Amino acid sequence: MRTNTRRWAFSLFLAAALTTAGCSGGNDASNANAKSGAGGAGSGGTAAAQTGEAPDPFGKYDPAIEVHAAKAVNKVWKFLPGDDIANNVWTREYESELGIKVAYDWTAEAGDASESSPYNQKLNVSIASGNLPDIFTVSPTQLKQLADAGQLEDLTGVFDRYAAPWTKELMQGDGGISMASATFDGKLLALPNITANIYNAQVLWLRTDWMEKLKLTPPKTMDELHAIIEAFTTKDPDGNGAADTYGIALNKGLYGAIASITGYMNGFGAYPGQWVKKADGQLAYGSTLPETKAALAKLQEMFKAGQIDREFAVKDPNKASESFAQNKIGVQFGENWNSYFPLADARGQNPGMDWKAYAIPTVDGSEAKPGVPFPAAQYTVVRKGFKHPEAAVKLLNFYQEKSYGKTRDNAKYRSEVDAKGEKMNTANFPLVISDKPNAAVVQDIQNLWAAIDKKDQSLLTDYESAYDAYNRYAGGDESGWADVRQNGPQDSAFTVLFKQYTDDLNVNLFGGRTETMAGKWSALQKLEGETFTKIIMGAAPIDEFDKFVSSWNRLGGETITSEINEIMDGR
Repeated sequence: MRTNTRRWAFSLFLAAALTTAGCSGGNDASNANAKSGAGGAGSGGTAAAQTGEAPDPFGKYDPAIEVHAAKAVNKVWKFLPGDDIANNVWTREYESELGIKVAYDWTAEAGDASESSPYNQKLNVSIASGNLPDIFTVSPTQLKQLADAGQLEDLTGVFDRYAAPWTKELMQGDGGISMASATFDGKLLALPNITANIYNAQVLWLRTDWMEKLKLTPPKTMDELHAIIEAFTTKDPDGNGAADTYGIALNKGLYGAIASITGYMNGFGAYPGQWVKKADGQLAYGSTLPETKAALAKLQEMFKAGQIDREFAVKDPNKASESFAQNKIGVQFGENWNSYFPLADARGQNPGMDWKAYAIPTVDGSEAKPGVPFPAAQYTVVRKGFKHPEAAVKLLNFYQEKSYGKTRDNAKYRSEVDAKGEKMNTANFPLVISDKPNAAVVQDIQNLWAAIDKKDQSLLTDYESAYDAYNRYAGGDESGWADVRQNGPQDSAFTVLFKQYTDDLNVNLFGGRTETMAGKWSALQKLEGETFTKIIMGAAPIDEFDKFVSSWNRLGGETITSEINEIMDGR
């Protein structure tokens, strides 16, 4: 959740990407090559392909072509009167500017984006029947299934020829690992939806008004953090005379963006849920490594001491968030946008409450390496035999230019307001999406800070609403607090991230699915969640971790690990 409600991801290759994209911000490269859709077959690409000329990445098909598609939707999306998913600002501009008519064969609820979501279930039926749309979005499991079955169009050539320079830069902005995950036997079979994982890199959120009251200082080591957690539990930080506060918040799923154990475990050098590289160069699953056991042992100790809510195992992130508003929690590990939720909501109900983001402390006080997810979780594909596979690339060009280029128009393409003044996020509606990678987001935020410092809004390349929020907060308007705590130039989550983590992250190095994962991964994840919860709550001894590792390997984990290393060795 960021200023415009998008969520993103961080990548292993930020330092290199900053070198290529950071200096110019990327927009000039795209805008110098962005052309409005002039008519004619040559603009669409057919004539160019015949003559050998470089095709226009934004050329218009004349006559127009029709693309049959499928899309995951959300029932809470709002539309302008008369609009819907098949008729909105994006579909109209596709036809007007590109000569592409999008016809949705079907839509389904996105759900939680898991393999069992309504969209994925309906798509699985289409895959099984062989009745595929022309362009659609798939999960990593579905991508591998379709690739193995030879049902996808090879996009290698059309991407090379039709992708705009700005598109190519953005799609390589994570160091190329997402594009590699979409490549099978040297063929690009999908367009990854790349996100900037900086929005998933966790930070330590501390309640600073309690810190000041108890005369505590920010921690650099895990021992110092544990002392703060103990103080918040035992020294009555809310001043009500009752033993009703907890040091640290957790949620029943253990991971996620709010009240997570992920950032806490990163402080021990543990990376649960991630595929990490060992000293021998082979990938291993972080949840099975000794560092994770050490972190679980300390969590168990804190639970026994009453420093963790004894009911955390039945509270999802939303329910766990209620503890913040109820004045019961002073520490949590979460993502940089947590200042919006749950912290701003809690602050609204508790005058005088304040929170700030801090770097993750470590066992020895060294610089932490936060774990971040693989940069792509979804992929756009084109069915084998579709006459115009380049249309997918042109739709991607259009999305990235209108969202981030000089012809971008946030009021039109990223949000609109209906007659009742209800806001909607029109960025949800495009068919083909891949957002900014990490390097471009870093540059945007640096430009935001420069604009604030120089009081020059023309320096912005994004974050217009954050700029306005900062100025409101500086003028005494508390409504800008969440923006300032997330992306302000002082004491914000991003100042923490930029100081420590820009070139030293631990990224999930594998983002696909193997044959064994497709059938066994859900059961292995369930085993992990149940075992870790029992250990934390003291229902199982810490040595149960060793039994978990043995069972995990026996039930498919060992095979999956071998499959992943074989895939990675071939790249």
